[in-house]
Amino acid sequence: MMEEEYSRADVVGVYRVSVAGEDLYAVVLSCEGWESTVLPIFIGQFEAVAIQSALEGVRMRRPMTHDLIANILDAVGVSVEKVTIDALVDNLFTATIVLKDGGGRRWHIDARPSDSIAIALRTSSPIYVADRLREYGIPAEDLAS
Repeated sequence: MMEEEYSRADVVGVYRVSVAGEDLYAVVLSCEGWESTVLPIFIGQFEAVAIQSALEGVRMRRPMTHDLIANILDAVGVSVEKVTIDALVDNLFTATIVLKDGGGRRWHIDARPSDSIAIALRTSSPIYVADRLREYGIPAEDLAS
């Protein structure tokens, strides 16, 4: 079986898109080696706020859900090794959070991309995208329009 190829990704930003009078939100990832192609992943409004606040370094007075998860992992000595955006299944992207403890034990946790990205940003963990998802990317210059 061939090993899936992944590229390191950075969050370009969170964008609001109006379609037929409805506001939609997308987190946009830029992947190494994808030239000027970026990957938009549509997410909910609350997840958009969580990701945007992490990008801006905004700390809420009390921990939000993703902060709580990061705090729990830290308290029990488990780190986020990486987050992967793995596939598009039935028009939904899938993701995995890879956790690792001090003894080297790993757990692969199925998660939504929005939660995975929000947690990765809060834990300064790398994000990777499966290269086969490049076909769902858009030209970066389309973000301006």
